[in-house]
Amino acid sequence: MVLEWGMLHKATPTMTCMDLTTLDFIRISIGAVILLYVGNCLLNQKVWIRKTFSWGTKEEYPKIFQMNIIGGTLIGLFLVSGPLLF
Repeated sequence: MVLEWGMLHKATPTMTCMDLTTLDFIRISIGAVILLYVGNCLLNQKVWIRKTFSWGTKEEYPKIFQMNIIGGTLIGLFLVSGPLLF
């Protein structure tokens, strides 16, 4: 019986893109919570104001509302998609 060289080696385990760690699941969860907060702000047209420790309307705090929506969306999407892409 003749054995070829390729038959003698064992296959090495390779890591694929979808091998997620516990930290990756935590990041995805935090990103999902941030995106849920952004969705709640858009749905109710209100934003949480730490200065007064209450909800403020979009008309009362337009810049803070816009910063929360844009920043929250970007950070949330980065946290959710980061572990899946990299």
